[in-house]
Amino acid sequence: MNNIDAKAKSQLESLGYHLFPNYFPMDQIRLLKDILLRSNAEWSKELNHPKNVNSAYLTSTKFTKDKKDRETLFQFIASDALLEIGKIVFDGPMYFLNTQIFFNPEDPKKLPYWHRDIQYMGIPEEKQFERIQKDFVWHFRIPLEKDPGIWMVPGTQKRWDNEEERNTRLELEGKKNHEDLSNQILIPHNPGDLLVFSAHLIHKGNYDINRFSFDILYTNFPEKKETADHWNHFPNQDELLNQKTESLFQLV
Repeated sequence: MNNIDAKAKSQLESLGYHLFPNYFPMDQIRLLKDILLRSNAEWSKELNHPKNVNSAYLTSTKFTKDKKDRETLFQFIASDALLEIGKIVFDGPMYFLNTQIFFNPEDPKKLPYWHRDIQYMGIPEEKQFERIQKDFVWHFRIPLEKDPGIWMVPGTQKRWDNEEERNTRLELEGKKNHEDLSNQILIPHNPGDLLVFSAHLIHKGNYDINRFSFDILYTNFPEKKETADHWNHFPNQDELLNQKTESLFQLV
């Protein structure tokens, strides 16, 4: 492991994020944006709501209808550029879970909100804390336009909330989930950058300028086959490139 990789791994483990600046060529970013504008538009036709801040399952045949576009997205998801970062992030196998586009809500009253992704799974809080110790979910964020950044509380992927964080995140004791936290930091990012961060971090978006950022979610556990059957967001057998990608797109 070289010095850059060692530094990234140390920061990912301790703080829960790392920014890789100028990681992708701009022609690749333009190609992805062209495809994902179409995919996101299809998603919006069916599932749009003024308070939405993201779309999901973009690789579904429902949303990315062109076969070549789907193949391009899967090739990118399974590219060496991302798998090499995956080796730094994961100690064992990594698996593809989902894709998302993050954008600003149409409703101006919708404010950025502190959250951990796991709080939306519908499981008790003590089970959430148990889960973040063993099930790892990482966002690989590729901004397709200048992104005003993501607010996060570094290190919270390894511990549970303190009193201020919990009251704010869950809107207890008169607190609101958009209010500032003591240890918050802002990480802006630009087209060409790669921001890797843990879904278990306490984090919130930033709506200061329009954003259109592509997130690929990778995990240390395979997706459920029933979910893939419902959304059809995994590659078909003829779209799998080789043995390496077959393991990345494994289902249980």
